[in-house]
Amino acid sequence: MAVLHFKKKSFKFIIVTFLVSLICIFCDRAVSQANSQANNRTKTIYPQQIRVGIRTASSAIGSKNEDGTYGGFCGEFLKTLQQEVTRQNQKIPVIAQDIANQYRGREYPRYDGLIANKVEIECGPNSKSSLRLRDSRDKKPFRSKIRFSRNSFHTTGIKLLLKKETAEELENTSPNQLQDKLSALSIAAIRDTTTFKQLRINKDSYKSFVTYPRKKQINQKLDVRDLALDDLEAGKVKAFASDAIILRTLLEEGVEGEPGYRKSRQPLKNHNYVIYPQKPGMYLPNLEQQQYGIVIKNKTPYFRWLRKTVDRVLDNPSLNQAKQYIKEYENGKEIESIPSKVIAPIPESSLKQESEKNKDKDSRFDQILEILGKITLAITGLTALIKAFSSLGEAFSHNDRNKKSEESESG
Repeated sequence: MAVLHFKKKSFKFIIVTFLVSLICIFCDRAVSQANSQANNRTKTIYPQQIRVGIRTASSAIGSKNEDGTYGGFCGEFLKTLQQEVTRQNQKIPVIAQDIANQYRGREYPRYDGLIANKVEIECGPNSKSSLRLRDSRDKKPFRSKIRFSRNSFHTTGIKLLLKKETAEELENTSPNQLQDKLSALSIAAIRDTTTFKQLRINKDSYKSFVTYPRKKQINQKLDVRDLALDDLEAGKVKAFASDAIILRTLLEEGVEGEPGYRKSRQPLKNHNYVIYPQKPGMYLPNLEQQQYGIVIKNKTPYFRWLRKTVDRVLDNPSLNQAKQYIKEYENGKEIESIPSKVIAPIPESSLKQESEKNKDKDSRFDQILEILGKITLAITGLTALIKAFSSLGEAFSHNDRNKKSEESESG
């Protein structure tokens, strides 16, 4: 009988030991998997190059110089972006290039450079609310193809470009009658823009706005804005609506022509045109203000890193002067250009030190994960052992009671 009890105890001990071993193996694998997932999350994917499309609809934001370099805010953004990439110890070239998708309709729709993978990001007078618009080719919303930086670099609103006498008439109209005047005013607006969408949403306040291209002009490959400005100068419409910063460029600088695409135009102020409302910071009533951001191609392996890097650049104090320049330009202050800054290169020793610091941080993080895993494993194993020994104790106690019972019965 004693031998039988001993065999039962040994069998239970073997089973408990086997279960504890399985628990330990499972915990070890779970910790290894958690460490692997953590490493995958911290692994950063970088692009081979960062191509930046520059939209030149407003010279204060983006312009091309005679030597092929870029000016305005985007010119300063390019320099600061390259500096930030270098600061991160990455040898990724930042390459600026022209974009064709400016008012060209179906041939070159909005954000075509990003969607066609010609550029990684676009800098220009692009409103964040344009994510609500749809691609004219497949009617899918832009938000499924592009994203904006979280940070903005300028806030503007919609104004009108019109003859001085028309503007003076509006300025002298009482507030109670102004809305009726604006509702009756024929205003040209470009289809598939945030301006067009705002006027359409508030059609009760702007009943007489005219959409461009017109039905008979849809298949033309000319600059759509050129068609609207032609009708403005011919008196077929009374005003042209757009973001204030874009109208300022038309007023002060005109349009640089491109053969077969658009005609050259002198500054429209030379032909008695002004911007309405004329007061700085005041825009057309009942319409939302627009925030400008940097546009980034969506659904790429490096999207998260690129967006985070762009936001860090937009937060850089070195761009404050360029942002202020945009505001002053929009308000009509005469400024020749943004004062150029020399961006000092970061010493290689500083980059190496920062790289080593980052490696040390990653190493410490991995060590912490490993220690936590071992502690978890030890606690789990210890708990299992306590339960096992508790079970064995109960088994021994039960067997002793049975033995005493048998002896008392035999006695």
